[in-house]
Amino acid sequence: MDIDIVKKWRGGVVDSSSLLWDRIDSRQATLLDQTVRPYLPQAYPQLPRDPRVGDIAQGTAIPPGAHLVYFPSPVHEFGLSPDGYLEEEAPPGPFCQRVWAGGQMEFNVANPLRVGDVASQTKRIQEVTIKERPEADPLVLVKLALHMKNDRGLCVTELRELAYMKPVSLKRRLLKHNRQPDFLFRIKPSEILLFRYSALSWNSHRIHYDLAYAREVEHHPGLLIHGPLTCTLLLHFMQANMPQGMALRSLNYRAVSPMYCQQDMQLNGRWLQT
Repeated sequence: MDIDIVKKWRGGVVDSSSLLWDRIDSRQATLLDQTVRPYLPQAYPQLPRDPRVGDIAQGTAIPPGAHLVYFPSPVHEFGLSPDGYLEEEAPPGPFCQRVWAGGQMEFNVANPLRVGDVASQTKRIQEVTIKERPEADPLVLVKLALHMKNDRGLCVTELRELAYMKPVSLKRRLLKHNRQPDFLFRIKPSEILLFRYSALSWNSHRIHYDLAYAREVEHHPGLLIHGPLTCTLLLHFMQANMPQGMALRSLNYRAVSPMYCQQDMQLNGRWLQT
């Protein structure tokens, strides 16, 4: 019965789209830089500043992944789901527990978003998949396709996959790998980092700032680190370690285990021969 309801909902939302406009504001870019820079190697490049107010200068290309703190949803508080997230992307109950599952980003290095641009974001629900699991309730996977453009054309393409499930206690897995990283950086994300990123990205999902909700309702051991924040840290970490003249063109990622506030995190990088 639950799956039938999801299938009916799927028929009404697939290919639905929305259009948002935003100005790539210098203060927003500056606050993002202030938020994540303490969690990055010292080699992370400085961005040009306006000498009068100290904000990132007009015309500066924003770093890859910074688009995630622009194009805020216009939905007011009472239009959100009980967990604080967007209702239009969520399947009907009981699939009400949401996590960021993965995706990919492609950056047009010839036409990045720049401070001062007036830009658009088109978001479309591309696909809804019901994933049956042999020893657990099914997952509902919602795939979103996003395109960001300025007056000069396409800047960023993103595919984003969200996983919805029936309420369940998620467990963090200790992931081991047998590959030695070429460069690494250890951090311990704080409540302040999560609060500031939630504010910058206009993300009111309660698992990132409401500890009582995260523990008592969704049964997490602590505040969950945002999927887009993890992407941003990884992208900036790669920039801090790239040789001069190289540019980030794409990122493919998969969230395989939840990460929590005040727990150790290690960012790893490894060079591959192509």
